[in-house]
Amino acid sequence: MSDLRSRGLLDSTLIVWMGEFGRTPKINKDAGRDHFPNAWTTVLAGGGIKGGQAIGSTGVDGVSVKERPVTVPDLLATVCKALGVDPSTQNMSDVGRPIRIVDPKAKPIAEVLA
Repeated sequence: MSDLRSRGLLDSTLIVWMGEFGRTPKINKDAGRDHFPNAWTTVLAGGGIKGGQAIGSTGVDGVSVKERPVTVPDLLATVCKALGVDPSTQNMSDVGRPIRIVDPKAKPIAEVLA
């Protein structure tokens, strides 16, 4: 981020830091963490994002979302909006089938967008 900022590119670059799944809040018997869909973290920064805030929270044990849950479709709609892409866009497959990039019921996270 520092490099992008120093070169004047941070405002036009969206950074999305995330995994494909959350991880258990407790270490398992093999000293690792398992997949955990109940609560996970994503960090957005740069172009189109109002930084310096956390949206939602888990309880102290990290087991469940206690405040302001965000769905995956809403996250994807937010990324689209930050990039200037209409979330209702559909791409056509090579056989002419429309494929949505985001669920039509998704709502961008307004407080995240600059």
